[in-house]
Amino acid sequence: MKHVNLFVFSLLLCPMMAFGQLRVDPSGNTYAKNIYIGNSSNFLGTDSNVPVVFKTNGVLSGSTGSSAHGNVSFGYNTLSSLSLSGPSNAAFGHEALKSNTTGQYSAAFGRAALMSNTTGLYNTAAGYCALANNISGTHNAAIGRSALAFSTGNYNAACGSYALLNTSTGNYNTACGYITLANNTSGQYNTAVGANALDNITTGSYNTAIGYSAGHSNPGTYTNVTAIGYNAQNTQSNQVRLGNTSVTSIGGNASWTNFSDGRAKKNIRAEVPGLAFINLLQPVTYNLNLDAMDEILKSDAPVNDSLQTVRSPEEREILAKAKANKEKQVYSGFIAQDVEKAAQSIGYDFSGVDVPENEKSAYGLRYGDFVVPLVKAVQELSKQVEELTAKLEELTNAQKNPNTGVAVGANNFTFSLFPNPTNGFVTVDYTLINDAPITIELYNIFGQRTKLILPNQNQKAGTYNIQTSVSDLSVGTYIVKVTSGNQAESKQLIINN
Repeated sequence: MKHVNLFVFSLLLCPMMAFGQLRVDPSGNTYAKNIYIGNSSNFLGTDSNVPVVFKTNGVLSGSTGSSAHGNVSFGYNTLSSLSLSGPSNAAFGHEALKSNTTGQYSAAFGRAALMSNTTGLYNTAAGYCALANNISGTHNAAIGRSALAFSTGNYNAACGSYALLNTSTGNYNTACGYITLANNTSGQYNTAVGANALDNITTGSYNTAIGYSAGHSNPGTYTNVTAIGYNAQNTQSNQVRLGNTSVTSIGGNASWTNFSDGRAKKNIRAEVPGLAFINLLQPVTYNLNLDAMDEILKSDAPVNDSLQTVRSPEEREILAKAKANKEKQVYSGFIAQDVEKAAQSIGYDFSGVDVPENEKSAYGLRYGDFVVPLVKAVQELSKQVEELTAKLEELTNAQKNPNTGVAVGANNFTFSLFPNPTNGFVTVDYTLINDAPITIELYNIFGQRTKLILPNQNQKAGTYNIQTSVSDLSVGTYIVKVTSGNQAESKQLIINN
């Protein structure tokens, strides 16, 4: 073995050595500086600078010209159709680059790699049948068994067995992993990293998937989708999805930013409903049924899940535990269908509901969009409070002495409310300086009396308190009004039960 290695090494150092016949063409040119090893090996060329060529049972056809330089081949029928105009190719393996004629700067490693290539340029194939069907496509790279096997496109890159297997006319695709983008035919500008990622895309373009089985359920025509994470799936085109249904937290060190540049907005109208919409919402608590969600999102496309069978019991246990813990979590929120109905009932085209485009998609809510109608509701409440306060001041002024404008018996009492805000009961503490009649009333923000806390009665000077229930009243802002003689004072009471 040692002598064989020295022999091969001497061949590489001494390119003038040749085993076989020194060939001379009809014009008398001698083909020098070529080494051809193997039965029926042959090389025809007139360039004295042609580098070393190794051939085994292959024939380099052609008898004129001198541009077939820089070609290297090992294996039966490799580079067997090369004319003298295809330089700088390398073929290693049974029938690698078998059909190449004028193709240049390509490299094939493995049986049948680039076997159909004739005029394609700058292609690299490593693996059994890698880029086997490529004829004229250029700038493709395939590593792995049958990677890009049926491709005739350009600028594709595949790394992994069967990656981009069926891509025929698609261009600018990148696939890394077992069976990634395996069924793609004419889709373009797709990127998939991870076994089974985007494996059912056929004609869809501009898709991105990162992670094992990411986007594997996506139908073949989806376009402009992004799926990141193990088993992350999309349900319609133009959609981004992070993680699967077992993910319990998504976050980072910065808040999410939505573009909101006025220069890019049109048809701007101040038509957002506030209280009319917010009062129709039904806040609820709930637990998730992840099996039901998985069934909704389940694709009809077949899934090659051969890697699933090799998962260890520990891995299966981790996934099952994560799923169980998520289903135990109690969430607060809304039901998307209820929100949709509420908005439709008042003619509000609310952007906070993500309505599915097909039966394999799930309803969703964009909770950030609820801020706008909530702000509008607060503004409406603030305006109503201001109007009610003004009305109460008018009532107080109307009770003043018409001649002096000063209230008779003013400052005859003081009062306070506790607790405030409240969610069940409120206590009115008050002090009378002089004997006098007194009345205590509760009004809503529309000026309507909702409760008579203390009917009008005469009381002697002193300190008193009276407690009343407000648990039967709706959440909101109210006004407690105390009247004694010609003096009337009001305070806000907030109920938040």
